[in-house]
Amino acid sequence: MLYFYHGQEDFLIEEEINKLKNKLVDKAFLSTNYRVYDNPKYIELLDILRTPSLMFGSILAVINCEKYFFDIKGKINFEDKELKLIEEALQIVPDTLNIVFVCKIDRDSAKKIDTRRKIFKIISKYASTVEFPQWKPYSKELPGWIQKQAKKKDLIIPADVIKFLIDRLGSNLRVIDTELEKLKLSIYPSKSVKKEDIQNVCTSTEDIFVLTDYILEGQKDKAMLEFQKLCTNKHYLEILSVLQTNFSKMAGIKVDSISKTPFEIAVKNHLPEFIVKKHLEKLKKVPMDRIIQIRKNLLEAEYRVKTGEMAFYELPVEIALLN
Repeated sequence: MLYFYHGQEDFLIEEEINKLKNKLVDKAFLSTNYRVYDNPKYIELLDILRTPSLMFGSILAVINCEKYFFDIKGKINFEDKELKLIEEALQIVPDTLNIVFVCKIDRDSAKKIDTRRKIFKIISKYASTVEFPQWKPYSKELPGWIQKQAKKKDLIIPADVIKFLIDRLGSNLRVIDTELEKLKLSIYPSKSVKKEDIQNVCTSTEDIFVLTDYILEGQKDKAMLEFQKLCTNKHYLEILSVLQTNFSKMAGIKVDSISKTPFEIAVKNHLPEFIVKKHLEKLKKVPMDRIIQIRKNLLEAEYRVKTGEMAFYELPVEIALLN
């Protein structure tokens, strides 16, 4: 069986893959029959598609393939004769071989898969294709999904408390799932989640936007205090990641404001127009080179953290804030 999952909601994609893994792969042979490949080139891809059936049950092969669809570093292009052989291989995949093509797209990205590409047409022709677009705080599916995740964790959350949770955390499913785990541990042995539990345990996405504003305004002392407060509930790398996303988005909005209206910027970035206008108001007096320098400082902090350059891993982030 062939599957093709793509979109920004990587948490949902991973959930679907886990369901397939539990359903199709014998746990006794998980180490050999569950395989993950990262953007295989033509020869390797053909070898994967032609994997012979085994006597030890079904195989599940996950093929991450974003380099097949986007103009990114290491982009992979296939020649017409290669595409022909790939299509022929897809037509005769053994019954015991299950393949999932996965193309994850960055959250808050305006990227879309180009459905005109030959490789897309070939894969989608033979695979069960599902798109996982990014959910927004107002997505009608979100409350039901939270209720389902809470039930899995043996938690009870009334509808009004779910709305409060969404208002506080936004719609990042991975973040919400992590915070539900924290709530479960925090309120044990109770199972019923209240608004005050969320206030006490869950770090608001708004708090990180407050930190973003302090950095933008150059209020270093307030930025440091806010960062230290956030670190009590969130991992410093998670905070750093959100900051990088925020300032990347602001840089894009600042550039677009030269030639585009707030409405056009909103459409391009999949944001409400009033949010774009709020960003533009904040950015009005901030020169572009300052935003670029902030992004450079944050990237430098990430490099220092990941290379272990400093013993105290929060320190590079704090230095970035002070700079």
